[in-house]
Amino acid sequence: MQRRDFLQLALTAAAFAPLAGRVGAGVSDPWSAAFAAALEERPWLLGYLGCEDRDYSATAEVEGAWPSALAGRLYRNGPGLQELGGWRYRHFFDGDGLIQAWHFEGGGQVRHKARLVATRKLDRERAAGRRLLPAFGSLPPSVEGVTGADDLNVANISVLPRKEGLLALWEAGSPWALDGETLAARGPVTFSPETRGLPFSAHPRLEPDGQLWNFGYVTGADKLVLWHFGADEQLRRCVVRDVPRIGIPHDFMVTARYLLLVLPPLAVAADGEGALIDRLQWDPQRATRVLVIRKSDLEVAAELELPAQWIFHHANAFEDGAGVIRFESARAPDPGLMTQHFRDLMRGVDADATAASSRWYRYRIDLAAGTVREESLDDRLVEFPAILPRHVGSRHPEVVLLGRDADRMAPHRGLDQVCVVDTGGGTWSGWRYPDTQLPEEHLPVEGADGSRWIVGTALDWSAGRSLLNVFRLDDVAAGPVASARLPYALPLGLHGRFLAA
Repeated sequence: MQRRDFLQLALTAAAFAPLAGRVGAGVSDPWSAAFAAALEERPWLLGYLGCEDRDYSATAEVEGAWPSALAGRLYRNGPGLQELGGWRYRHFFDGDGLIQAWHFEGGGQVRHKARLVATRKLDRERAAGRRLLPAFGSLPPSVEGVTGADDLNVANISVLPRKEGLLALWEAGSPWALDGETLAARGPVTFSPETRGLPFSAHPRLEPDGQLWNFGYVTGADKLVLWHFGADEQLRRCVVRDVPRIGIPHDFMVTARYLLLVLPPLAVAADGEGALIDRLQWDPQRATRVLVIRKSDLEVAAELELPAQWIFHHANAFEDGAGVIRFESARAPDPGLMTQHFRDLMRGVDADATAASSRWYRYRIDLAAGTVREESLDDRLVEFPAILPRHVGSRHPEVVLLGRDADRMAPHRGLDQVCVVDTGGGTWSGWRYPDTQLPEEHLPVEGADGSRWIVGTALDWSAGRSLLNVFRLDDVAAGPVASARLPYALPLGLHGRFLAA
């Protein structure tokens, strides 16, 4: 692809163009009032209230025996600022990114810092004192036009530690550079003049040898962007492929020889009223496509079909001794959790989302036979699957995830357990959080001495405090060995990464 084509693609903002100049809701905001009333009746909604527009800093109160080998930083990201100028976002995913850093230090001390990512969008709206720009699930009053995806970039999904600091990652635009210590924003990252503004997804895969792979997509243009970086963090390749009906894939996987993308039958209509989410069209009669892409030349090696399904997150993929590709994912029947449930929560509606939630599935791709098969492994509700970083792209002995028994409804209606699945024997072990706490993504990590741990955050909505727990990876059922509690509550986030000291 020529440089002019890269630039044209970077400036497309195709999915958002029809929103420019339209008028959204009225000046008075019923959603904000409805959420405030619901919060009084259902205090667990504190997790979706949003943060204040300020910096946070505290030394946590530590209980238990903090592992001496566990030192470093846990960075986390998620939607933070949900209300500005008296107007509340209509979808949880729209909030401006809130970056957190949990510092694990010697002697068991834990420091915490958090601040909003000062993107161009947030700077512009702060100056105006109100929302100006359209978002994934929200259309503020009297929105202004956009010239590119980074005008809308909220940098609110995940993080990627790098040698020169930290990257805050979004779905449809550039990564946003931050100072790894102060979390101050430095601006959008351009890896090369030719790739300026190209989408860089929030789920890059970092292999044990230091190579980094990622993808991006432009739905309105049916383009797939593939990124490859060397162990020195320098861009090696970036290519753009035409992929009809690409939809909005959120995650992908790598094996020793391949990249894998699962493309659900979710398209964006070229026209229509409202926010982008209002133009999403789910077609359960269409297949979910699986793209297998060779790492060697970044060309499609195979395209296979599965029944219609929605997947936010995959655990990992690998090739077995026979060359068969295997992977596991949190599979939902449709994107209802995204299109309806996370919108309802923003006005305080707590409808049961069990039917739309993900279950644990295993997949098998035989390239020689040209087949892909799926198998249901458990009826528990699950999300946020994670593995130890050393196993990315190869066989993994266990997966850490959040879960909930399908026949149990937690008072907050969310997931309530941290689970470990033994991928060899298929056995599950777990620890259930108290009903007054909402757990977030938990990650398996290794200490300096090779010890294996799980670190994960939660919101204690009854006490109005956020906390972090540490578990033994090999004995999660015993509960936390240590907890670090903050003097304040922060909204529920999405993804994080651990950076060892």
